[in-house]
Amino acid sequence: MANYPLLLATAVAHSVLSLGHTAKGIEQAKHVSLKQVPALLRGTLVAGWYEGSVFFAIIAVLNYKWSTTGLVDGPDKILATLVSALLFGFGANYARIGDKPTAVTLALVGALQALGAKGAAL
Repeated sequence: MANYPLLLATAVAHSVLSLGHTAKGIEQAKHVSLKQVPALLRGTLVAGWYEGSVFFAIIAVLNYKWSTTGLVDGPDKILATLVSALLFGFGANYARIGDKPTAVTLALVGALQALGAKGAAL
């Protein structure tokens, strides 16, 4: 049972981010311009993209846990703060390069993360 529903919603949001990030990575990895990039760099880019997808899945699981326990200690609070900062930072980067839908999505999930964490800090 979720004692902190905003963190449960954040867990769902991160799950959706993980799936969307994977789908976008598959699509972008097929871009013809990547065939001109050296194989090592291309492989690194693709691997990094999937690492990001797994990161979102890990954060989804962590938020699910927090939705039942709250943020019980300093490391929990630091992790939640870092995740929010990461989402806002990458959202700003996507806005800078003109990908507004991704920027808005990351900003919304970052805000949900921050609000959920604030409400669950014990």
